[in-house]
Amino acid sequence: MASAVLLVDDWRTLRRTIHPGGIRELLGASLADEGLLQDVELFQDAFEYAAAFHRSMTERDLREHTVEQVLSLTMYTLGDPVPPTDPALRRAAQRALERNAEQVSWYDDAPPFLEEIHRQKIPTALVTNTIFGLGRVWEEELARWFPVRILSREFGFVKPHPGIFLEAARALHVDPKECTFVGDLPLADVWGAQRVGMRGVLIDRGDEGQGAFRAGDARLAAHLGVELAAIRPDVTVSSLADVLAVLA
Repeated sequence: MASAVLLVDDWRTLRRTIHPGGIRELLGASLADEGLLQDVELFQDAFEYAAAFHRSMTERDLREHTVEQVLSLTMYTLGDPVPPTDPALRRAAQRALERNAEQVSWYDDAPPFLEEIHRQKIPTALVTNTIFGLGRVWEEELARWFPVRILSREFGFVKPHPGIFLEAARALHVDPKECTFVGDLPLADVWGAQRVGMRGVLIDRGDEGQGAFRAGDARLAAHLGVELAAIRPDVTVSSLADVLAVLA
């Protein structure tokens, strides 16, 4: 049965970074701007430790963590505790995200894909894992294409938690069986969508920069007891240009 509704992942599906690691540099600089940080170089190691800890927690129960929580643990590790509710941490994170906007770009196939689904008036939603949010610049850009945006930071759980997929269907007032989900990760995107009755389309560009994300997906699968090799996408594509044919 053809699916009339399209749900789309964001990172490594629509957008990518053109400066890997840049956001961490900007976080350190933003914390220094807030007067919270003296040693920006030491911050990088502490942030890596804090991010790995929170990531390991998420991989066990699928609960999302915020960048403020990661920064709070980072500051604790550096010996200068700051609670995650401190407004300075949120200001620093927002400033870093705004500065990072120029280091993020669409994949070349994303704009024409979005233009076409808009032209065809296909109901769509953005469903993505992010501890940051989208940032003002990209929030405005993505809002043009996705009136419904379900972010793990706000929802409280990450894909492949069934709730985040079901929330997108609920927001669009459709049955999950009417939905096709497009993403780049076998477990988080394909398996998560299929588990609630959606079709799962895997986009695989052969991107070398995808390694760390696929490794995280494999760890999630291990924690959930899912055999990653047994996951079968309904369709695999190498470009977003091929997705619309899936809906026909």
